[in-house]
Amino acid sequence: MNYTALIALVCACIIWGLSPLFYHQLNHIDPLMIMAYRVIWALFFLIVFLAITGKLSGILYLVKNLRSFMLLAFASLMIGINQFGFIYSISVKQVIQASFAYYIFPLIAVFFGFIFLGEKFSKVQFIALFLALFGVVFLSRGLGEIPYIALLLGITFGIYGLIKNHLSLNSLQTISVEICLLSPIALGYLIFLGLSSEETLFDVSRIDFCMFIGSGLITSLPLFLFSLAISGLNYSTVGLVNYLNPTLQFFVAVVIFSETFTLTHGISFGLIWISLFLYSSDSIRVELSRSRKISSTD
Repeated sequence: MNYTALIALVCACIIWGLSPLFYHQLNHIDPLMIMAYRVIWALFFLIVFLAITGKLSGILYLVKNLRSFMLLAFASLMIGINQFGFIYSISVKQVIQASFAYYIFPLIAVFFGFIFLGEKFSKVQFIALFLALFGVVFLSRGLGEIPYIALLLGITFGIYGLIKNHLSLNSLQTISVEICLLSPIALGYLIFLGLSSEETLFDVSRIDFCMFIGSGLITSLPLFLFSLAISGLNYSTVGLVNYLNPTLQFFVAVVIFSETFTLTHGISFGLIWISLFLYSSDSIRVELSRSRKISSTD
């Protein structure tokens, strides 16, 4: 196993999982403003990381290829909505829903693969999907409302993952193009805010401005680490380690933020955890079987 890649992946998931603690410090600021600054500073750091890895020139191919560019434009819309939804979930004290979303994402990805790519369900995957669906329905019935934040985050990230899987391009380069496409919207919003109110582009405290810069770093750094990790690890390992992200978010929401966690939440999360165990076990089985076949033919 490539332990350097594994450490990079674990670090990326820890940053993602603990990021609610960071954004919680900005709860006094409008989520749209946080998102705008996050996009601008993330682009700055992504350009730095691209320059370090020598992949900056590869951006030109992605921009010149019309088909790839259009798909990346749609992907940027999905990841933009997803990132804003995550910040919004923190501002309205619904981090539990955010963690729920990233738990159900692998199962949404399997469902999208069936619908759009013609992939087949195994019996175990079908049971896992049924349990996940039942968990979402149970949560909706128990809370008396649809968990719209969880579904928004899960579905937008699922669509985003589908596009990225279809493109099969360098993840660091593609996310840089996506953030670049979002940056004019972010900058336009900040300028509009300055023109339509007494606030200006830099009309924030020094601490808040440093936090905005930090938001760009904690957006881009895990993406950089993730791009380093996925080339050195197999798919099942990446999938399993990624559960560290929503697990940490869940811990932060319940233990640190003291968000309400009812019996309904417990049953719903229990169903999701069982479905993920079934899905992960089946994925590992398939991966091991594929590895044995490859080794036997060598």
